[in-house]
Amino acid sequence: EFLDPLGIAIVAEITQPNSMEYAEGKDVKLPCSHSTVSGSDYIHWYRQNPNQSPQYIIHGFRDTVNNTMASLTIATNRKSSTLILPRVTLRDSAVYYCLSLIHI
Repeated sequence: EFLDPLGIAIVAEITQPNSMEYAEGKDVKLPCSHSTVSGSDYIHWYRQNPNQSPQYIIHGFRDTVNNTMASLTIATNRKSSTLILPRVTLRDSAVYYCLSLIHI
């Protein structure tokens, strides 16, 4: 378990693909498995460009959450989620992180 300075504990085991390729203008679906997620964990997604700090994208607890950057769909059993990035461009190339976090 990792506890960051903001009091957010990262506790679930996360599995993501190593890399994915998509054509510009397409909607991208990035999968994440968090099979050990607890009942109180939120699913967060961040992106990171080289030599920059991670940038928050979206988070949710269940069902589908939308904002101006992306959509997040969380499976009914909460063991997996999918980040959907609409109409990607080259600027969307980055490392994407899925995190299971407890808000304390």
